[in-house]
Amino acid sequence: MLRDTPADQRMAAWIDIHVRLQSGCYVSGVDPGPDGSRLVWSETIADFGLNYVLGASDAAWVREAAARRNRAPVLLAADMAEARDLCLRFDGAPTAAVAWMVRSVEQVDADLGSASVETSREPAPGADFLAVMRQLSDNEALNRATADAYGPTLAAATSGPGVAVRHLLLRADGRPAACASVHAADGVAGLYNVGVAADLQRRGLGQAVTRAAIATAVSLGCATLFLQCLPGGHVERLYARLGFRRIARPLLIALRS
Repeated sequence: MLRDTPADQRMAAWIDIHVRLQSGCYVSGVDPGPDGSRLVWSETIADFGLNYVLGASDAAWVREAAARRNRAPVLLAADMAEARDLCLRFDGAPTAAVAWMVRSVEQVDADLGSASVETSREPAPGADFLAVMRQLSDNEALNRATADAYGPTLAAATSGPGVAVRHLLLRADGRPAACASVHAADGVAGLYNVGVAADLQRRGLGQAVTRAAIATAVSLGCATLFLQCLPGGHVERLYARLGFRRIARPLLIALRS
């Protein structure tokens, strides 16, 4: 998919898919700018990864558009070459990198062991799903920050036209243990919100809920499943073992004040 397209155009196409799938949830809107640039923004979450300009050509517009949404001026570069160019042209500094990974979808063995998975078709996940999202770290301050940032948005989520949403909740040891969300439209699905309660990690539950998510994408008639994760770490290696391959490593560039 998009294999022979230049990196910046390929990234723009994936962003278009992601924006459609996340409309009504993490992504609130897209503001058009000069020369085809656009600001992707979230009304409720200020993270750079949900508020950035793609295809930037005018630094003044980037700053004005970001300020209008009460966000920092941040650019998304499709790869390292574009990141160098943007840093020089706009006096920016790299802040974070993200791995975009893709897997062709076919039926897999969910391999749940003694665990079980419940699937919700509602755009907003239930209380047990959100409870897992509040237990992803051993650091309670980080858990509170995650809950404060993402919990209200997920609890109020809607879905865009033609987008099917499935929230998966894996139970183990008689309690909510792992979660994942699949958003799908037109044969492409995005995998979001994958997490395992901190005290149950390293027991294969992340792999199990991801396999269940792949099976869910199959049931929704999808040919492709994509995700975003931190590059180079154990999470990316886990997804690689499950058949995902990295297709892009975009970088977020923050403009200096």
